[in-house]
Amino acid sequence: MAKDNLTRLLSQLNVHSAQGESSKVQETCVELLENGCSEPGSILKNLLVSIIQQDAYQLGLDMLKNYKHIDEKFGSEFALEKLYIFYKLNKLKEFQELYSVLNPTSIDTVLKQNERQTAPLRGVLHVRAQFCYKNGFYDEAFKIYHYLATHNEKGIDDELELACNVRAPLTVTPELRSNLKLPLAPEDSSSSYDLMFNDSMIQCSLGLYDESLELLTKAHELAKQEGNESDLDAIQLQLAYVYQLKGDKVSCKQNLNDLLNRSDSSSPINLLAKNNLGAFQDFSKYTTNLNLTLRELNVENFTAIDQKHFTKQQWLLLHNNFLFLHLFNNNNIQPKSTIVSRTLSNYKSLVEDINLETYSTQAKKAYHHAITMIKSTVEGSTIGFVLLAVQLLVVQKEWDNAIRLGEMFLNKCWENSKIIPDGKHHIVCYILFLLYSTTARGHSKTILLQKLANETKVLPRDVEFWKHVSFQYLECGDLKNSRKLLKQITGYIPDDEIIRQVLADDDLNVENGYEITSGIDVAALVGAGVTPLESNRIKKDTRSNKIQKKRLDIRKKRRAQKAKKLLATRTVTRSLDPERWLPLKDRSTYRPKKKQQGKQTQGGAMNKKAEQSLDISKKSKKSNASKGKKKSRK
Repeated sequence: MAKDNLTRLLSQLNVHSAQGESSKVQETCVELLENGCSEPGSILKNLLVSIIQQDAYQLGLDMLKNYKHIDEKFGSEFALEKLYIFYKLNKLKEFQELYSVLNPTSIDTVLKQNERQTAPLRGVLHVRAQFCYKNGFYDEAFKIYHYLATHNEKGIDDELELACNVRAPLTVTPELRSNLKLPLAPEDSSSSYDLMFNDSMIQCSLGLYDESLELLTKAHELAKQEGNESDLDAIQLQLAYVYQLKGDKVSCKQNLNDLLNRSDSSSPINLLAKNNLGAFQDFSKYTTNLNLTLRELNVENFTAIDQKHFTKQQWLLLHNNFLFLHLFNNNNIQPKSTIVSRTLSNYKSLVEDINLETYSTQAKKAYHHAITMIKSTVEGSTIGFVLLAVQLLVVQKEWDNAIRLGEMFLNKCWENSKIIPDGKHHIVCYILFLLYSTTARGHSKTILLQKLANETKVLPRDVEFWKHVSFQYLECGDLKNSRKLLKQITGYIPDDEIIRQVLADDDLNVENGYEITSGIDVAALVGAGVTPLESNRIKKDTRSNKIQKKRLDIRKKRRAQKAKKLLATRTVTRSLDPERWLPLKDRSTYRPKKKQQGKQTQGGAMNKKAEQSLDISKKSKKSNASKGKKKSRK
């Protein structure tokens, strides 16, 4: 290739890069790489950048494979672009391998360094934070975003964008802000609908729906002024979701139908709106055509989109909905990596027909299969099948078996200390608390609370669970342990009014009662003739209807007559009949009447004639005349 041609192509590359014509830059880079150039690493980097600007991430991966020899030699020059492509395509293994090369130290060690020391890794940290958020590692994502937002003195990154990013993990787990103080938003953030959108989702996750709707309405108006259709769709979908949580079905359906009418049928926002609208339909496993429902929901398109446009949590929710529809449609379910898919696959292989087989039979099969799984291991999909079996047992009101299954699973978990830190067994504790209350098993609840007291409390991840446990202590009258646990929780949810009232209520404090009664001389009071107050015993409710009352009156009248007759005929000199415990007809003094001779009953003395009539060993032969007779046809 001539030198002037190479110079011309390089200058063309710089011009087109400045103008943002990514497709032409891509063609130029490919031409340079095919014909040979002096800086292949730099050219391949520009090629990947142009492909990323076009959102053609699969093409970028293909280019890396085509020019593998360049990647092996000059891969360090475009490592960030490779990492971003792996993140976008959700290539977990490849991402983790490349990230461990770029940043071999732990993230906590990196975040302890100053801004100058982490400057070479700043781009890698951005991609890592996005990867963590997408795959559900919200704690690490929040730590990285918080560090980037608080270490931006040189203004390398846009402050408004950092403020939006640091709030993204809080939309799912708002309790994370108890560990790190949320950095202040920039002064010009009042006109940013992105920041309002994230703040509204945080309010929604906290259950403050009115505040969330107010922020969403403002964000929607600002986005409409700028004319960004994709952001408008996202805000309107969130509006519909908050209306649904609030119970306003009319407003929710109105927003969803509006989205369906003006969005492309194959777009992710259209598919989400269609699925959310389907949540208002009442499906029947007998009358609903589930094949048609699955076709309308466009499951194949969802499978094609996969996790490219959804976070891990969003995709799992959608995928689980489809699995349950396939289950009640009696379709085969392949066990994948998720607990729900493996649980439903085991359930489908255990039960022949989900719709026609009775719940009592299904509960019995699931109960025995769950016991077998627990004895084997409590890891994997065992917890999913245990929850399914407990649900079937509760439907059949088999409380004892449901409690037995939950307690067996917990005891097996506590034997294996590796299972405890992940907190998955807490859902079984929730169910057992509810079952104990239903069956009035206060002692069993106390034993469960004693076992939970020995656990290491992982906060703030399990803050809601331990809050529930503290109120279970309060229900059992254990105010000391309840307040002890609530004081630990207040560091993570300081604005909880209920916890504040429990901690501030001195009327519940038993120690105050000891102080009041400490100066009372009990012996002197007893000597003075003071008697304790008798407790009012609550009588059982014996209300009955008219028919029951009439029967009770008749029984009382008969008992009174029998007692009166006994007192009249009873003499002291006459001894009691030793055969009084035998039935009347078996006593030696019994003399049946003549009319009762032919009416012998079980337990009575029978005569010879009656015994012969009941003897089935001797059968009378039919006469030949009767055999020859045939029934006449009508």
